[in-house]
Amino acid sequence: MSENLLLDLVVYASDYGEDGVDFFRDTMPDSPDNCIAFIEYPGNTSFIANADLRSVQVRVRNTSYETARTTILGLYNFLYNPESDERIIDLPNNRWIQITARQAPFFLQKDESGRFTFIFNMGVLTNRDT
Repeated sequence: MSENLLLDLVVYASDYGEDGVDFFRDTMPDSPDNCIAFIEYPGNTSFIANADLRSVQVRVRNTSYETARTTILGLYNFLYNPESDERIIDLPNNRWIQITARQAPFFLQKDESGRFTFIFNMGVLTNRDT
């Protein structure tokens, strides 16, 4: 099993099909202009043996407001589908996850370089790292 949830999420989300968009984990560097990042922040404890409830922020940045908005909404729907019968997602490296969105995607900022950033936060219940 992988020891890095964010890396597994990046690999899984790359199937979302954003051509020409770079994915990052733990950081959103100043370059390139158009990118997607998964950033972990402090989470909660889980009451399930051998599982952790972790907190991950998904960020989308783009030079186009509409493209950033469309991308974050598509990624949100790709990762979080409460109507699906398959609430458990199998990721690479024998990792399973169950995602709970903490809010819908929203506009965060237009930065000094004129790029637009949208985000959403999610709780990720997953098997414990080894």
